[in-house]
Amino acid sequence: MRTPSVASGLAAKRPRAADPPHRRSVLSNGLRIVTQQMPAARSVSVGIFVGVGSRHEDEAHAGLSHLLEHLVFKGTAGHPDPGALSEAIEGCGGSVNASTDRELTVYTSRVPADVAPRALEVVAELALRPLLRHRDLSAEKPVIVDEIRMYEDSPGDHVFSLFDELLFGRHALGREIAGTPRSVRRANHETVIGHWRDWYRPEHLVLAAAGRIDHETVVRIAGSWFEAPFATSVAAGSVTSVPVDRDRALVAPEPVASAEVRVAFRQLSQGNLCIGLPGVSRSDPDRWALDLLSAVLGDGMSSRLFLELRERRSLAYDVSTFGATYADCGTFGVHAGFDPDQADQVVGAILEQLERVVQDPISQAELERARAYTRGRLQLRLEETGSVASWLGTGESLLPRILTVDEVIEHLDAVSVGDLLDVARRIVRPDRMRLAVLGPFRSPRRFERMLGT
Repeated sequence: MRTPSVASGLAAKRPRAADPPHRRSVLSNGLRIVTQQMPAARSVSVGIFVGVGSRHEDEAHAGLSHLLEHLVFKGTAGHPDPGALSEAIEGCGGSVNASTDRELTVYTSRVPADVAPRALEVVAELALRPLLRHRDLSAEKPVIVDEIRMYEDSPGDHVFSLFDELLFGRHALGREIAGTPRSVRRANHETVIGHWRDWYRPEHLVLAAAGRIDHETVVRIAGSWFEAPFATSVAAGSVTSVPVDRDRALVAPEPVASAEVRVAFRQLSQGNLCIGLPGVSRSDPDRWALDLLSAVLGDGMSSRLFLELRERRSLAYDVSTFGATYADCGTFGVHAGFDPDQADQVVGAILEQLERVVQDPISQAELERARAYTRGRLQLRLEETGSVASWLGTGESLLPRILTVDEVIEHLDAVSVGDLLDVARRIVRPDRMRLAVLGPFRSPRRFERMLGT
């Protein structure tokens, strides 16, 4: 199931818990710091969460956030040579990484607990002290173009891009996070620096840390980032910084008008499809019921889709639900890889299962299985410091406040069989269906007939 962390769900409409497991501070410059002590852990994970992603970009600058995420690794004020920063962190047994999503860019590091300050140093170097040199931009562009082509050459990945484009059209959510080869090649040095100066400001940043580290240490180290000589080392030219209103930078997608099919021909031995619909935003009260409906349908080997398509009918090796929640919208659907000769049976079987959850209430036993499965996966995931830091950073960045695990479990426990039927009837509507198919198919007509378009 492809879906963001449950931490990106609706904030509870109840008084704040008296003793949350995390601590929170806000520096005078607006930097938010959230930490959670895990005394039994042998590691510390930290992350800087920047409140910008691909949906904040216009079409002319598609992929700019991802390009900048790559470029900072080419050299920082403290580690100017490419690879020097990675060597510094790997030399103590740690790791460093980064990712760009629709609404966030994240820099993370994980190290043994006894060298925790090293992780903080590394993420600060990347986010706050990049050199952003002309020569590095020129060198990194072809690397990113190769990355885009790599995903396009992976059918199981590219079909999701086709689905997003089909669902959101020319809206930023319908574009590849990394942009296009053309948009990457035409990005210029001044624009990249401007993007960094506009968005990588303390008020748009969240620092999250989890593991064997205390809150005061993190606050003290983070406070030093904005003092000389650290802050004065930033080499980003003379581009004027423009304050950005993050919420106003978001443009809502147009409502989906009618069902639609897109077929992309590839001479492959396997077909891939995504069939789905608009979902819910992360502030929607129905998101908990939709999470559990997704689990019933296609999360795990005891889900309906897996049992029906793989175990009983041998129609697909890989079939699962997917979903995403954003500030103002979301997605919900099913992905499958299949034998092209069985395309009609696969689509038909998926549509049968989607129709079934709309027509007939899910049994209480199925709901309890899905609830226990979702709850257990969440609890197990949050035993690892990296997952806890991600939970804290994502929650602080995207929610009114960070939810505790117990609060999420309360939301899940409150979902009833009737709630599942209601959300199924709200979301699973044939007139809003989208079907993206990639494989050895020349015409969309056979699939359009199945969807009734």
